Amino acid sequence: MRKGTLFIVLGAGAFAAMVFVLLLRAQPVKVIDSRLERAGASVFVAGDLRNTGARPATLYLEIHYYDRAGRPLGEDKLEVGPLRAGAQARFRGPAHALGSVADFSLYLNQGRNPYGN
Repeated sequence: MRKGTLFIVLGAGAFAAMVFVLLLRAQPVKVIDSRLERAGASVFVAGDLRNTGARPATLYLEIHYYDRAGRPLGEDKLEVGPLRAGAQARFRGPAHALGSVADFSLYLNQGRNPYGN
């Protein structure tokens, strides 16, 4: 293999490794557990979050609700934090009527990025 080709391959590998490391640090708060719980005639989403970053984090946890056909029913937004570095916290969304909610998804929103989106 020629020297030029070797430098290109090594440079591409170093760039890929750097992107991978930066992507791991992009979202320091992780969802450890989440579940749909029933209580009487209502249902709510509960779970645990962990801040794996080196700094305290404040964010919004968006809970999106869906019916049995996968159609969106609505969403709730919970403010979480500040969550200390390495800390774990429980969350619980508001209760909703049992008959309508069948599934959910979570979105961790730490605000707008420097590019405005």
